[in-house]
Amino acid sequence: MKFRLIALLSLLLPLAPVVSHAQEAGLAERRAIAAYAKDVWPQYEKSIQDVAGFPVAIELNLNSLALPGYADSYANPDYLQNTVIEPVIRSFKAIAADDMGKTALKEKLKSVVILYDEKTAPASNYADGLTFEDGKLTINWKPFSNTGDIEPRTKALTTLLESKL
Repeated sequence: MKFRLIALLSLLLPLAPVVSHAQEAGLAERRAIAAYAKDVWPQYEKSIQDVAGFPVAIELNLNSLALPGYADSYANPDYLQNTVIEPVIRSFKAIAADDMGKTALKEKLKSVVILYDEKTAPASNYADGLTFEDGKLTINWKPFSNTGDIEPRTKALTTLLESKL
Protein backbone atom coordinates (compact mmCIF):
# COMPACT_ATOMS: atom_id res chain seq x y z
CA MET A 1 0.00 0.00 0.00
CA LYS A 2 2.83 2.37 0.90
CA PHE A 3 4.50 1.72 -2.46
CA ARG A 4 1.27 2.54 -4.34
CA LEU A 5 0.87 5.82 -2.45
CA ILE A 6 4.44 6.86 -3.25
CA ALA A 7 3.97 5.89 -6.89
CA LEU A 8 0.72 7.85 -7.08
CA LEU A 9 2.32 10.90 -5.48
CA SER A 10 5.26 10.75 -7.89
CA LEU A 11 2.78 10.87 -10.76
CA LEU A 12 0.72 13.73 -9.31
CA LEU A 13 3.49 16.02 -8.03
CA PRO A 14 4.57 17.18 -11.49
CA LEU A 15 0.97 18.26 -12.09
CA ALA A 16 0.80 20.43 -8.94
CA PRO A 17 1.14 24.15 -9.57
CA VAL A 18 4.53 25.44 -8.57
CA VAL A 19 4.73 28.87 -6.98
CA SER A 20 8.13 30.40 -7.51
CA HIS A 21 9.39 33.56 -5.88
CA ALA A 22 11.42 34.04 -9.04
CA GLN A 23 8.18 34.98 -10.80
CA GLU A 24 7.82 38.62 -11.61
CA ALA A 25 5.64 40.63 -9.31
CA GLY A 26 2.26 41.57 -10.68
CA LEU A 27 0.62 44.97 -10.73
CA ALA A 28 -0.73 44.61 -7.17
CA GLU A 29 2.76 43.87 -5.83
CA ARG A 30 4.38 46.67 -7.83
CA ARG A 31 1.80 49.16 -6.56
CA ALA A 32 2.14 47.95 -2.98
CA ILE A 33 5.95 48.07 -2.94
CA ALA A 34 5.88 51.55 -4.53
CA ALA A 35 3.49 52.70 -1.79
CA TYR A 36 5.78 51.12 0.83
CA ALA A 37 8.79 52.93 -0.64
CA LYS A 38 6.94 56.24 -0.60
CA ASP A 39 4.98 56.05 2.68
CA VAL A 40 6.80 53.64 5.01
CA TRP A 41 10.44 53.29 3.95
CA PRO A 42 11.54 56.95 4.51
CA GLN A 43 11.11 56.67 8.28
CA TYR A 44 13.22 53.50 8.38
CA GLU A 45 15.85 54.99 6.11
CA LYS A 46 16.10 57.99 8.43
CA SER A 47 16.36 55.72 11.48
CA ILE A 48 19.23 53.77 9.89
CA GLN A 49 21.02 56.98 8.94
CA ASP A 50 20.48 58.46 12.40
CA VAL A 51 22.08 55.50 14.19
CA ALA A 52 24.90 55.39 11.62
CA GLY A 53 25.57 59.05 12.39
CA PHE A 54 25.65 60.16 8.76
CA PRO A 55 23.41 60.04 5.66
CA VAL A 56 24.66 56.76 4.23
CA ALA A 57 23.17 55.99 0.81
CA ILE A 58 20.67 53.14 1.05
CA GLU A 59 19.22 51.36 -1.96
CA LEU A 60 16.07 49.37 -1.35
CA ASN A 61 15.89 47.05 -4.38
CA LEU A 62 12.12 47.14 -4.81
CA ASN A 63 11.93 44.71 -7.73
CA SER A 64 13.63 41.94 -5.78
CA LEU A 65 11.68 42.62 -2.57
CA ALA A 66 8.24 42.56 -4.21
CA LEU A 67 7.34 38.91 -3.89
CA PRO A 68 4.34 37.55 -5.80
CA GLY A 69 1.30 37.10 -3.59
CA TYR A 70 2.60 39.28 -0.73
CA ALA A 71 1.28 42.72 -1.72
CA ASP A 72 -0.83 42.97 1.44
CA SER A 73 2.16 42.09 3.63
CA TYR A 74 4.77 44.72 2.76
CA ALA A 75 3.78 47.10 5.58
CA ASN A 76 3.61 44.22 8.08
CA PRO A 77 6.53 44.56 10.53
CA ASP A 78 7.47 40.93 9.85
CA TYR A 79 8.03 41.60 6.15
CA LEU A 80 11.09 43.90 6.18
CA GLN A 81 11.16 45.69 9.51
CA ASN A 82 11.96 42.64 11.67
CA THR A 83 13.85 40.66 9.06
CA VAL A 84 16.17 43.38 7.72
CA ILE A 85 15.66 46.90 9.08
CA GLU A 86 15.74 46.19 12.82
CA PRO A 87 18.92 44.08 12.57
CA VAL A 88 20.59 46.89 10.58
CA ILE A 89 19.55 49.50 13.15
CA ARG A 90 20.76 47.37 16.06
CA SER A 91 24.04 46.54 14.35
CA PHE A 92 24.78 50.14 13.38
CA LYS A 93 23.88 51.24 16.91
CA ALA A 94 26.35 48.73 18.37
CA ILE A 95 29.10 49.73 15.93
CA ALA A 96 28.54 53.47 16.47
CA ALA A 97 28.35 53.17 20.26
CA ASP A 98 31.58 55.15 20.62
CA ASP A 99 33.55 57.70 18.61
CA MET A 100 35.91 55.06 17.20
CA GLY A 101 33.00 53.07 15.80
CA LYS A 102 31.23 56.16 14.45
CA THR A 103 34.39 57.27 12.69
CA ALA A 104 35.09 53.81 11.25
CA LEU A 105 31.53 53.46 9.98
CA LYS A 106 31.56 56.91 8.41
CA GLU A 107 34.96 56.40 6.77
CA LYS A 108 34.39 52.91 5.39
CA LEU A 109 30.65 52.52 4.74
CA LYS A 110 29.68 54.20 1.48
CA SER A 111 26.35 52.53 0.70
CA VAL A 112 23.90 49.84 1.74
CA VAL A 113 21.93 47.68 -0.70
CA ILE A 114 18.95 45.70 0.57
CA LEU A 115 17.69 43.04 -1.80
CA TYR A 116 16.41 39.49 -2.04
CA ASP A 117 17.85 36.98 -4.47
CA GLU A 118 16.08 33.67 -4.06
CA LYS A 119 19.01 31.73 -5.51
CA THR A 120 21.60 33.03 -3.05
CA ALA A 121 19.75 34.20 0.08
CA PRO A 122 20.46 31.93 3.05
CA ALA A 123 17.66 30.18 4.92
CA SER A 124 19.22 30.83 8.32
CA ASN A 125 23.01 31.21 8.07
CA TYR A 126 22.62 34.95 7.82
CA ALA A 127 26.32 35.70 7.37
CA ASP A 128 26.07 34.02 3.95
CA GLY A 129 23.63 36.73 2.86
CA LEU A 130 26.03 39.58 3.60
CA THR A 131 28.90 41.14 1.68
CA PHE A 132 30.97 44.23 2.38
CA GLU A 133 33.23 45.19 -0.49
CA ASP A 134 34.64 48.57 -1.50
CA GLY A 135 32.45 50.32 1.06
CA LYS A 136 29.24 48.70 -0.19
CA LEU A 137 27.26 46.61 2.29
CA THR A 138 24.86 44.23 0.55
CA ILE A 139 22.14 42.48 2.54
CA ASN A 140 20.44 39.56 0.82
CA TRP A 141 17.91 38.12 3.26
CA LYS A 142 14.47 36.80 2.44
CA PRO A 143 11.66 39.08 3.63
CA PHE A 144 8.90 37.62 5.80
CA SER A 145 10.91 34.58 6.89
CA ASN A 146 12.24 33.54 10.30
CA THR A 147 10.87 36.80 11.62
CA GLY A 148 11.98 36.14 15.19
CA ASP A 149 15.65 35.89 14.18
CA ILE A 150 16.44 39.56 14.82
CA GLU A 151 19.37 38.76 17.11
CA PRO A 152 21.08 36.18 14.84
CA ARG A 153 20.79 38.57 11.91
CA THR A 154 22.13 41.45 14.02
CA LYS A 155 25.04 39.32 15.20
CA ALA A 156 25.94 38.24 11.65
CA LEU A 157 25.90 41.84 10.43
CA THR A 158 27.80 43.25 13.41
CA THR A 159 30.45 40.52 13.12
CA LEU A 160 30.97 41.26 9.44
CA LEU A 161 31.17 45.03 9.93
CA GLU A 162 33.54 44.77 12.89
CA SER A 163 35.87 42.59 10.81
CA LYS A 164 35.85 45.02 7.87
CA LEU A 165 35.94 48.36 9.66
